[in-house]
Amino acid sequence: MKIPLPSGRTSALLSLAAGATIAAAASYEVFCPRATLFGRVVTHGPRNRHAVAILFDRSPNPSTEDVCRRLHELGASATFFLEGNRARRHQTASRAMKSFEIGIHGMHYRPLALRSEKTVRKEIQQACLAARELQDRRISFLLPPHGWKDLRLTSVARELGLTVVNPSCTIRPGEAVTEGLLDRIRPGHLCLVPWRADLPSSVPVVNALTDLVTGLRARGLAPWGLSALLVGP
Repeated sequence: MKIPLPSGRTSALLSLAAGATIAAAASYEVFCPRATLFGRVVTHGPRNRHAVAILFDRSPNPSTEDVCRRLHELGASATFFLEGNRARRHQTASRAMKSFEIGIHGMHYRPLALRSEKTVRKEIQQACLAARELQDRRISFLLPPHGWKDLRLTSVARELGLTVVNPSCTIRPGEAVTEGLLDRIRPGHLCLVPWRADLPSSVPVVNALTDLVTGLRARGLAPWGLSALLVGP
C-alpha cells in the first residue's frame, strides 16, 4: 500500500510544530533553575547531611555589613555571591564578607545566558579576579543572574573550574519565615536570602536571617556555607 506523502502545507505545519517544540524545550532549560540538559547545575547538597547552605546574592549591597555582623553573632556560616562592579564600588561592605565564603554572579547582575562565549568568559574571569582581591583563595561557585543558564555558560564555568548552583528555596526578606516554610526545608537544601532594593533598611534582611537560622537549628539543621555542605566541614 502506498503511504501518501504530506503536502507542502502539511510539511510546513509539521516543521513549525517541531520548531516550536524545540524552542519551548530550549527556553525551559534556560529559564528553569533546576533544568540540567545544558550541563550540571547543583540545587542541593547531600540529603543525609543535617545542614543547609545559606546564600546571599547581589553582594556587596547596603545590607551586607549588618548581615555579616549578625552571622557572626549567630555563629552561622553563609556564602555571598559577588557582583564585581559592586565589590569595587563598595569596598567597606566588601571587606565585611572576607571571613565568609565568596562565589560570583559576574561583573553585573545582567543575565549571562544567551550572550556570546567571549562575553561570558570575560565576565566570569573578571568577577573571579574581583573576588580574589578580597580573598586569596580559589573561587568555586557561580550563581547565574536570575538563575538563567545556557550551554555556553555551563561550558565556560566548567572550563574555569566553577560549579553552577541555583537555590532550592528562597527566604524573602520582609515576609514572615513561617513554620510551614521552615518545615519544607530539607537537609541539603540551598536557601537563598535575596537582596531587595525596595526595602528601606537592612532590618528585614537581618530579621529574616535570624528567623531562618533559629528555625533551622530548632529542626536540627546547621546553617553552613556551600563548600561545607557540598564537600564537608
